[in-house]
Amino acid sequence: MKLFNCVSFFVLSHAFQHVSALPAFAKDVDLNAPVPLDVFKKSSPVAGSTAEVGGHNIPIEHLATLVKDSFAEGMAASKRPRKRSTFDAKAQLIDVHGDHEFMMPNFTAGDVRGPCPGLNTLANHNYLPRNGVATNRLLMNPKIQQYMDATETVWGMGKDISVILAVYGTLLGGNLVSLNPSVSMGGQSSSANPENLLDNLGGLLGEPRGLSGTHNGFEVDGSNTRNDKFDPIGNVDDTNMTYFGRLFDKQKDAEVPNYTLDVMFEYAIERWYQDISYNPNFIYLPWSGWFVRNAAIIFSGELFANHSAENPDGIFGKEALKSIYGVSGPDDNMVYTKGSDRIPENYYRRPELFLFMDGAKDLVHYTIIKYPQLFSIGGNTNGVNTFTGLDFADITGGVFNAADLLEGNNALCFAFQFLREASPNLLSSLYATLGPILSALTDALGTVFTSLDCPAYKDLSVNGTDLFTHFKATYPGAALTNGAV
Repeated sequence: MKLFNCVSFFVLSHAFQHVSALPAFAKDVDLNAPVPLDVFKKSSPVAGSTAEVGGHNIPIEHLATLVKDSFAEGMAASKRPRKRSTFDAKAQLIDVHGDHEFMMPNFTAGDVRGPCPGLNTLANHNYLPRNGVATNRLLMNPKIQQYMDATETVWGMGKDISVILAVYGTLLGGNLVSLNPSVSMGGQSSSANPENLLDNLGGLLGEPRGLSGTHNGFEVDGSNTRNDKFDPIGNVDDTNMTYFGRLFDKQKDAEVPNYTLDVMFEYAIERWYQDISYNPNFIYLPWSGWFVRNAAIIFSGELFANHSAENPDGIFGKEALKSIYGVSGPDDNMVYTKGSDRIPENYYRRPELFLFMDGAKDLVHYTIIKYPQLFSIGGNTNGVNTFTGLDFADITGGVFNAADLLEGNNALCFAFQFLREASPNLLSSLYATLGPILSALTDALGTVFTSLDCPAYKDLSVNGTDLFTHFKATYPGAALTNGAV
């Protein structure tokens, strides 16, 4: 699991939900043409609500509007009383036959897959393009709605979550060329194909910026099933079967044969300590570490469960765990096959959408109340086993303390505040003109702050140094990523 170990398979799912509202593209633009990475630095002038990027007239402010509408809608829904889960076989059964029959990707023919099981399964079952490649031509395709609805239809992801991630992946990932991105959030592309959907992280064209910039921005350290980019192995794409096997054994040894969030986070804390002792560059920062890494675990546990008539509240059994993660074979001799991620037979999606505040409640419960170690912000400073955590009382001259951050939605507000303040540093390496892009991101995050009833924070800093710069100066892993949040 990467983040979106998979936060990330939702980055694109609703980014352009309201296609009819978008400004038209110039007729002479080749929407299938790759756009070189360095065109982002040449993307001047940027004026009004659109950016001229490689000949593409790209809408910017539309993303903020999507967040405002969808997040408000999701917050309102989360406040309504939830009924006990009911089962509707017709509405919840996921079709895995006919047009949605499982097919392995044809890598020889150029098909691509990334490290996110959620996206890979959608492509393998034709809920996303089977070749794993999307081009801008999809914007003109009347079937685009089916493409945008894939993650909601199969996994039950709420729009309020997917749109937040869409803005994050689109603006901070340099993905203003719209539908050329990866949404896997979980690894780097080894492919030279700049248009691949599931492998070229964040829509970064040409050589992925992730080699020096998006690790611990999109993907994260301490995954339950993948390596870290800067650990001794460094392969973030493929499942580490030692990690997966340990996770699988914990699931088998549980009191009930269900793969629950309790089991997942029991292993997540184990992996957290293991990473500190194994990866000299381990970092765990407010957004990528606390929010993204743990949200990925929550999403996998909540969205991959099978909600059947016998178990309307959902069960993530061991065979489903193997199937979705591309693992096969007997329990004592399991094998991972890249690209074989598969939706199980007789799989029923959740009866209601999983909303942002549903995930927030899980996040607070598991990472603050049950495992408070997972609210430690910091990293190794001088090799393995040198984890040094941030003293919350040092931030902004003592304005924060740990007790304050545990009140209400303050922990979430802190993570989003850091993302907002760090974004200029991240964006500056991509865009020559930042104004409209920063404005769109600020507007979108402003909606989140208002909905969460966030207090008015001063700029986050330690001894007068902004938190982003402080992390880079303090933790070698943050300096390596050159864009860690």
